[in-house]
Amino acid sequence: MNQKYIWLVTIVLCTSLFGLILVQINFFQSASKIKEEQLALTVSKALDQVVSELERAEKEQIILEGDLSTFTNGTAISSNSSGFSINIPMDSSHEKAKLSFYSENKEYNIGEGYLNPEGLSGLSKMQSQFNKTLKSGNSRYAITIAGQLANSRLSLSERIKMDKLPQLIQEKLRDNGIKMNFEYAVKSNNKFEKRSKRYFRNPSFEKYSKQLFPNDFFASSNFLYIYFPGQQRYMVQSYSMLFPSFILTLVLILSSAFTIFIIFRQKRLSNIKNDFINNMTHEFKTPIATISLASQMLKDNTVTTTASTRDHIAKIINDESRRLTYQVEKVLQMAVFNEVRMKLKLKTVSVHKIIQNLLPNFTIRVEDKKGNMYQNIDAENDLVMADEVHLSNVFANLLDNAIKYCKDIPEISISTRNKNKGIVIAITDNGIGITKEDQKMIFERFYRVHTGNVHDVKGFGLGLSYVKKITDAHNGQVSVDSIPGKGTKFEIYLPLKK
Repeated sequence: MNQKYIWLVTIVLCTSLFGLILVQINFFQSASKIKEEQLALTVSKALDQVVSELERAEKEQIILEGDLSTFTNGTAISSNSSGFSINIPMDSSHEKAKLSFYSENKEYNIGEGYLNPEGLSGLSKMQSQFNKTLKSGNSRYAITIAGQLANSRLSLSERIKMDKLPQLIQEKLRDNGIKMNFEYAVKSNNKFEKRSKRYFRNPSFEKYSKQLFPNDFFASSNFLYIYFPGQQRYMVQSYSMLFPSFILTLVLILSSAFTIFIIFRQKRLSNIKNDFINNMTHEFKTPIATISLASQMLKDNTVTTTASTRDHIAKIINDESRRLTYQVEKVLQMAVFNEVRMKLKLKTVSVHKIIQNLLPNFTIRVEDKKGNMYQNIDAENDLVMADEVHLSNVFANLLDNAIKYCKDIPEISISTRNKNKGIVIAITDNGIGITKEDQKMIFERFYRVHTGNVHDVKGFGLGLSYVKKITDAHNGQVSVDSIPGKGTKFEIYLPLKK
């Protein structure tokens, strides 16, 4: 895929995911606001029922215990009326007003204070019905009105059974579907008449309030306050259906990120593989062309051939054939990486024996460059369960790299030692070294270290990836320690035979 299209797909995908996240955040905020408003309405409804229940209970108490003489303050102002009526002073909104109740030519002073406009307007509407009711002899209505007038001047602790209030609040909340624990307080004229023990424990929590006895004829400031310590947890639980959506979105984001990573990785591998194919084509063409040219010289009768010339041409053909065979073996190693499961022919193998078999050939190559090959075979136990062919190739690859990447005179050593029920094989050189950035990538397929001014290093970038693959298949580990310009040390750890 073209690089431009990959970036286009990436941008579109990231934009879509970002938009999806914004939509979900907006939905979550809207749902949260709606849920809070719904809770507030439900709590308000429950508190309205509490207030109504308190007013109803007060009226019943007045009827059961009331009597007209009960509501007098003992001061008869005048008695010249033979009917029943309530004296409601007008224009008393800014001054204290006095309410009186007339019964049987007696005037009873109920109380005085600032009138509640709402309560007063309700009383005004009932006056005609009230007078008709009293004239008909129904004193229960008169007692109720008179009792309300009198009770509006009492304290809340005298009007409400404070010990029963928590139970009443809980009952009304549960009737409306709210089963949370709550804290409450009753306040009258900015003074707490009653409160729960833990009311002040969470002062920052949102509190719901409702006025008590709002229909009193005298103005008052009586309020009931409640709040829910577990409201935040309740709100979170109510959003439980949103969590699967967030989880799925997170999975989608991770999957998309992984997909984008794989696309770019495959693009990079594709570029590396193309370079590999070009390199491989060049590596194959050179020995093939040389062998073809040599064979044509042998067939050409016009060319005078002597014994020494034939030996020289035969040597060229042999060397190029070996070079071609080596390149083919490298390419065949690629098949190892395409196998889902490595097919190893495991048997008891002596690591020292493998090293001793490899050293003569590599020692000759090092000595041809005027270098030295050192060996320190110090491991007391060198028997491992391994595939001898693959393990030999691993050591050969590392030794071959050590020789190829030396700048001048190679100084190469191979050593063994026992460690943690295993054997460590270390191969050290004085080559060009590997940078920290390259060390992270050298075990990737087709990756080749930049050689700087060294231009004669041939290869396909498969050697170290092969080393890593085979070592892992033997339950071992491979590590590298290198300083650019000073050399490189590879260590392979293999578990010993049990």
